Amino acid sequence: MKKILRWFIPVVALLALAACSKERDARDRYEFDAEWAAAYYYGADALGGVNSFQLDLAQGRTDEDLDLISSGAVVRLLISAPLANSIALPDGLYQGSATPENAYTFYYGSVQADKSISGSYVGVRTGKQTQFYPIEQGKVSVVAGDGGQYEIRVEVRTDRKSFSFSYLGAIQTFDCTAKGK
Repeated sequence: MKKILRWFIPVVALLALAACSKERDARDRYEFDAEWAAAYYYGADALGGVNSFQLDLAQGRTDEDLDLISSGAVVRLLISAPLANSIALPDGLYQGSATPENAYTFYYGSVQADKSISGSYVGVRTGKQTQFYPIEQGKVSVVAGDGGQYEIRVEVRTDRKSFSFSYLGAIQTFDCTAKGK
């Protein structure tokens, strides 16, 4: 009997610790199925090495500035893609980066002195207030299909939370260059 208890107690303790960590992980991880997405093409960067895009995905209602007007979540990603003769967001796996000069990256976010966020971020609204989280790491998978259909998977991490967004559908791309206006 003592031999069984000697093995049983450590196993129970390990299971209890594992249950606590899973609970904490579940609290710190949020998953969203985006209802819409849009891309904004800004042309080649100042160095002429990459094309710059803004990719927005949202679950919930937003106004024209991507501010949530209902409960939900948004993710805004500032993407650097390879140079191309098209304004469509290219296929690829985009990794988070502290600098926007490399293709297949997106630029991390940061809080500015005025409390605004520069770069990529996630916004979550519950009730009447939206909480913004600058993105500190992550990856974005973009698969373009026929007829403007896309499959997008976003996996990002902020200071204390992990977020995933998935989207399947059409993406309208807006040309925000001088010739596109």
